[in-house]
Amino acid sequence: MKQFIVLAAVLPMLLVFIAQFSLETVRALRMNAAEDAIRAFCIEASYFGGGGTEESAALRSKLSQIFRTDAQNVFVTLIQTDESHIEYSISFPVGDIMAGARLMGLSPAENQGRAEINGAIVIAPEPPPPLPQPYSQEEEPPGPLDESADELLDLVP
Repeated sequence: MKQFIVLAAVLPMLLVFIAQFSLETVRALRMNAAEDAIRAFCIEASYFGGGGTEESAALRSKLSQIFRTDAQNVFVTLIQTDESHIEYSISFPVGDIMAGARLMGLSPAENQGRAEINGAIVIAPEPPPPLPQPYSQEEEPPGPLDESADELLDLVP
């Protein structure tokens, strides 16, 4: 009976760790999805000349869907430092910071917060046009070195 009482007291505490791990995993997946959305937006804007206010509104809308919040709560800053580098900063509401906050004595207001993701994107320049083929269709490339290889072997003592 003592073991059952101890298990009943310890099990909720152990479940809080599992719930916190799940909460952190979901948050990390959302952050990765947001970084991918920012990267795709920056590459598309640099190659295709976009990046206007309509595209920025679409980006904020996509980020708000990822973080499941209003678009007004998501702040995005993009700064092009030079021709091939773009620095970004995303700020968004996190929601619940801790799983089982009531068990730990935190109020719902204390369990809310904001997170910020900073990074840089390197945009590769457009690839150069392909070089012309060294041989035309009419010319044949040189064949294997069958005869010359035999001649070289004869020279070796």
